[in-house]
Amino acid sequence: MRHSIKQLTRLCLGACCSLILISMVSACNLFGGTTSAPTPTPTHQPSSVSGTVSTSNLVSYRGDGYVIGYPHGWKVDTSKPGFVTFSDPQGIAYLSVHVQPNPNGVVSAQEQVTLGLQLFRSQVTHYQPASVDPTVSVAGERWSQGAATGDLSVGGQPSPVPVKIVVLAVNHPANSPQTRGFTIAYATAQAVFDLADQGEFQPMLQSFTFSS
Repeated sequence: MRHSIKQLTRLCLGACCSLILISMVSACNLFGGTTSAPTPTPTHQPSSVSGTVSTSNLVSYRGDGYVIGYPHGWKVDTSKPGFVTFSDPQGIAYLSVHVQPNPNGVVSAQEQVTLGLQLFRSQVTHYQPASVDPTVSVAGERWSQGAATGDLSVGGQPSPVPVKIVVLAVNHPANSPQTRGFTIAYATAQAVFDLADQGEFQPMLQSFTFSS
């Protein structure tokens, strides 16, 4: 299941960005950005999805124009250009960050979220929008937000796995030739989503800051 959920999260972001690229008024590098190795903080015990993680217990990662913390013991995957994906040791929870050029914010943050959720819908059955606030504060800015659930067919499983995904997007800085779209997507099995959200996802979002 862990590989399918990870792939789905990346697909949602990747297709969203591909559609955004087509609508850009000028050509840009779809997977623009750099990756860098995480900078560890002092050792802490690995967390589990059911555990509670405070921002002070996170390992700092410096990405392309941002810094984010992730729980000690989580894996960091930078194998796909432009994407950084964090996953817990059990391979249950995933959070991905993507950055791409979006000069003058020509594609709104809400449009980016909508496109991501539309792709999720194409990959699952029994798709249902999930109730979340339309905006959320991250790094002192208002991000557009959307969420959904659906049943994902996983190889080797006798029945589809209910999955929940949340997609956030913001243009930073707003309305500038240097504007870039920041997209965060996080997903896990619906049965453990609330625990993962409280214990891991929210502390990670609270740790997120812009570095440029």
